[in-house]
Amino acid sequence: MNFELLKNITILYAEDELTLQEDIYQNISPFVKEIIRVSDGEEGLEVYLKHRDKIDVILTDILMPKMNGIEMIDAIRKHDLIIPVIYSTAFSDNEYLRKTIEQSISGYIVKPIDIELLLKAIEKASILVENKRLKASLEDLNIGLEAKIEEKNKELINQNKQLNYQLYTDELTSLKNRKSLLKDVKKVQNPLIVIVDIDAFKSINDLYGEHVGNLVIYAVSTILKAFVKDKGWELYRIGADQFALVKKNVLFDAQLCKSTVDKIIKEINSKPLNIDNYGILIRVDVTLGISTQTTNLLESADMALKKAKNNRLKYIIYDDACSLDKEYENDVSWTKIIENAIKTNNVILYYQPIVDADENIIKYEALIRIVEDEKLHSPYHFLDIAKKVKFYSELTRIVIDKAFSKAQELQISININLSIEDVINYDLINYIKEQLIEKNISKFITFELLESESIKDYEKVIAFIDTMREMGCKIAIDDFGSGYSNFAYLLKFKPEYLKIDGSLVKNIHIDKNSLLVVKTINSFAHSLGMKTVAEYVHCKDVFLLLKDIGIDTYQGFYFSEPKKDI
Repeated sequence: MNFELLKNITILYAEDELTLQEDIYQNISPFVKEIIRVSDGEEGLEVYLKHRDKIDVILTDILMPKMNGIEMIDAIRKHDLIIPVIYSTAFSDNEYLRKTIEQSISGYIVKPIDIELLLKAIEKASILVENKRLKASLEDLNIGLEAKIEEKNKELINQNKQLNYQLYTDELTSLKNRKSLLKDVKKVQNPLIVIVDIDAFKSINDLYGEHVGNLVIYAVSTILKAFVKDKGWELYRIGADQFALVKKNVLFDAQLCKSTVDKIIKEINSKPLNIDNYGILIRVDVTLGISTQTTNLLESADMALKKAKNNRLKYIIYDDACSLDKEYENDVSWTKIIENAIKTNNVILYYQPIVDADENIIKYEALIRIVEDEKLHSPYHFLDIAKKVKFYSELTRIVIDKAFSKAQELQISININLSIEDVINYDLINYIKEQLIEKNISKFITFELLESESIKDYEKVIAFIDTMREMGCKIAIDDFGSGYSNFAYLLKFKPEYLKIDGSLVKNIHIDKNSLLVVKTINSFAHSLGMKTVAEYVHCKDVFLLLKDIGIDTYQGFYFSEPKKDI
């Protein structure tokens, strides 16, 4: 693939599914000059007319609000008949396909999108763009063009080799990366793969910083390199905290596999890592997922890894019990339960009090539940599935409606949880603003945002926070300290409240390290003018320690379980 051609390409990208849009942007932007993103066809046409001189290729979904992709391209074709167009869509209607063919498009990518196929389609389109540029240069110069092209080709070949190396190599460890693994295993018969996942790596990053985290990754890679040397294994770094060991043409021997896995665990766990120049000793643990599947090798090993983590085991070898079939059946079952609960008004709210140091209730947190055949289900069971099947935003609206109505009815303060998906959803934000104005309850509402590594666009999150704060609402950061705690969030978002995660709070009466971390978080929050809330206060000893530390407010079963009626 000629990556050099892509470096000069500016793409107009129209996609209304923001998560997909962000994913494609992150994967494609390193290879092209610029990607201009829009969320519907009407906006896409407007941006094209404004920037048509620098837009080289159009990548667009078909089904979008306001103006669909086909309509947008029809309008653009009135101004430019030859600009390359690539459609990316899950829609397979023959009539739509016929219309796109009539538009003389350059590519058609079916969702879910394969990044390599998309890059090839962009490369194909970029050839047309490059030819157009070369033709213009020929008309202008027409002298010594062949020599210049030959020189350029040599340069492109050299740069392409470098880019190809970067595409398939991990920069930190110089190991082959995930893309390389996926390419390599296609050629392997009877493979054995072992995924090595560093436990609680995010906590290492949070506690010591990203630079030390990188040194830990490098140290683990060094251990694994030494382990696989001359043993017939290929070693890859396939994720932020994951490695993969692959052996080709293996006749599976369960006892030999167990012996190998035990050695890997012993090599890494046997002694702490000495982080040079920092004087730090860090002990790491690992969890492993193993598979010998001839198809879906990486996916099956990943399933085994997840099952091992869920069951707190050091490793699991993939078998049918790890299969996605059961997960699929579970998703289908819960999809029906969620849909029925929405239709029958069985999405309900429970409320858990938040108290002050004198145990007086000062506000409540609204917690979503689903009722099914008189059974009460917590969001642990259905919220992730709701996101998969597009019911999540509808559930959020129900929570907003019921919590706002309760605040208006009882004139009480209520905390409402919002995810990052919620705060970048423009329709939902507008709905929240309308309801706050209509019910005149802004002073009673605090929005709890879950701090997350998935935050990519800080500007949108900060815009939401500023808007809500201007309307009179307050902001809290929820579950701080749960594994991805980043003190930079506090400086960016400046919340009124910081909720300390229950995983730290629940053991402070028996764990000195947890106590120290809670004290540090509380002191830091107070220094920035924030109030603190301790979650999961389950006994008197924990409550008294928290009071002694100076926590502002408290929440947990020691005071009250979540209740339907308040």
